[in-house]
Amino acid sequence: MSRNSREERRTFLRGLTGLLAGGAAVSMFPQLELVARALAAEPLPGNDYRALVCIFLFGGSDSFNMLIPHDTTEYNLYRTSRGGVYDAATNSSGLGIARDQLVTIADTGGKTWGLHPSCAPMKGLFDRGELAFLANVGTLVEPVTKAEVSNRTKLLPPYLYSHNDQQGLWMRGHSNRSATNGWGGLMGDRLRDSNGGGLPALPPSISIAGSNLFQVGRSTLPFAVSSAGPAVINRFRTDAGATDRIRGEALRVLVEAPSPAIMRDQYAVTGESAIVLNDSLRNALLPANGGDIATAFPAGGLAAQLRIIARLIKVSRGSAIRHRRQIYFASLGGFDTHQNQMTPGIQPALFGQLASSLAAFREALVEISSLNDVTSFTMSDFGRTINSNGSGTDHAWGGVQLMMGGAAANGGSLRGREVWGSYPLIELNGAQALGNRMVMVPTTSTNQMGGAMAQWMGVPAADLTTIFPGINNFSPTRVGFLG
Repeated sequence: MSRNSREERRTFLRGLTGLLAGGAAVSMFPQLELVARALAAEPLPGNDYRALVCIFLFGGSDSFNMLIPHDTTEYNLYRTSRGGVYDAATNSSGLGIARDQLVTIADTGGKTWGLHPSCAPMKGLFDRGELAFLANVGTLVEPVTKAEVSNRTKLLPPYLYSHNDQQGLWMRGHSNRSATNGWGGLMGDRLRDSNGGGLPALPPSISIAGSNLFQVGRSTLPFAVSSAGPAVINRFRTDAGATDRIRGEALRVLVEAPSPAIMRDQYAVTGESAIVLNDSLRNALLPANGGDIATAFPAGGLAAQLRIIARLIKVSRGSAIRHRRQIYFASLGGFDTHQNQMTPGIQPALFGQLASSLAAFREALVEISSLNDVTSFTMSDFGRTINSNGSGTDHAWGGVQLMMGGAAANGGSLRGREVWGSYPLIELNGAQALGNRMVMVPTTSTNQMGGAMAQWMGVPAADLTTIFPGINNFSPTRVGFLG
């Protein structure tokens, strides 16, 4: 085996390090079979840093209650279709929010919109041009109208309304259920060679929410950490008691020992990199080494995830790591709101946690001088029915997602203070409302949303059709929310 071949093999194995060090699911190991198909990537020119932060809202968010029409006529249609304004005593099946309780915002065209009261922290972000919404986006094979869905004259995504299937389609960026890669991971394949510096073993994708399809590439896998940072390898620590030090040194001798067997050598390189990566990243995150931040975050799991992401961005841009492209994954669950959706502890609490966490994350990015270099966005299984099922909603299709980043007017890339896409009329038997339960047929595809972010990250236009098969079915192929 030539020296170059050995180095290429070792580079690939370092890409597996995050899987081992982070404790991700062993089920991802079949990706070893895809190494022969990994696409070559050219390093990006320049020295700029960019990161994507995906926040997956598991369960299917009723996002038409996050962003609500404020125009009197459109609001009245919304209120009627939602079964009236919710009132625990007099209208417990209503799903509407009272118009005078909405937090009003105005887009760049002067149209006013209403935010759910719990989303009040988003108002400042939107008003500064640091937040935008994408309306009625969902999984699509090709553009489709309400009539074409009803008449079954167009291809539809498989297994609509299924949590697992629709989560997978969002994470893949297309409708091939057999694909084993996500669009974040395939971006990582193409962008990884632009990283390196002080910690080349660190993959471009880092998950704070465990295993996920979104970040699985063909030659890269995510590095998994918790909201407390990289895991400590207990009972094998060289900085602990004598017994642990002995175990740690013995493990190091084993993984560093040469072996004539090729696969043993592969596992040795992977194990060695896992130990080094875990130790190096934990060291970089130490407050004594400048790895902490001062920004206060609210309580809650999402806030804790975004706080460690801010710290990881800070150290990744520093001299110890010097990465240029990163893709993060965080999540918030609980959006499968079949019952008691409108009670304070369900939808209001979820929207409140999302909004307050984003606001704190924005302040942290300002603190570490990264606001203009990071784009955060939400994805979710699907939208939910407009009509009530008694005290909640059922699985549906199109919904509203959000994007946060530095405002284009202030040196960033986000064309914020906008509602991109086509916000539908929330009315029974409306142009996009399917059936009596009012399932919204999407007018923008996940491909168009993801393609915009991939292009911003530096993925060549020629590679977009590989990452997002079917993207050319849509025009435009990319939504213009990123400059």
